[in-house]
Amino acid sequence: MGWILVAVSAVGLLAAPLAIVTNIQDLSTRSSRHAFAGALGLTALAILEFVLAVIPIRRAERWALFAAGVPFVVVGVPVLFVDATNVVPERVWPTIAPQLLGLVVGATGWVLCMAGMGRHRAS
Repeated sequence: MGWILVAVSAVGLLAAPLAIVTNIQDLSTRSSRHAFAGALGLTALAILEFVLAVIPIRRAERWALFAAGVPFVVVGVPVLFVDATNVVPERVWPTIAPQLLGLVVGATGWVLCMAGMGRHRAS
């Protein structure tokens, strides 16, 4: 069940790049091109996370679980912190609620996978 939650969380990551790309007005500006590049990076990260969940994590390969945890620490938590501290007060909850939900679903899946791998290894 844990790998399914990690996969669902990965698919949910695609909402952010979609929102970013649909709000880019003019690719001739530096900030728009950086936003576009960031959206592509987030898309690549979501695809990689999904592939890790459905192939090696499902097979209980411990290395893949640790690799899948890196985006939570390197991207998920810092972006949540930056959004929580820099978005205008009336938009904070609509902005961070989906992020929190995705992090909780992904982290729950990660913990379930870790627990399952621990039991699998003990037997």
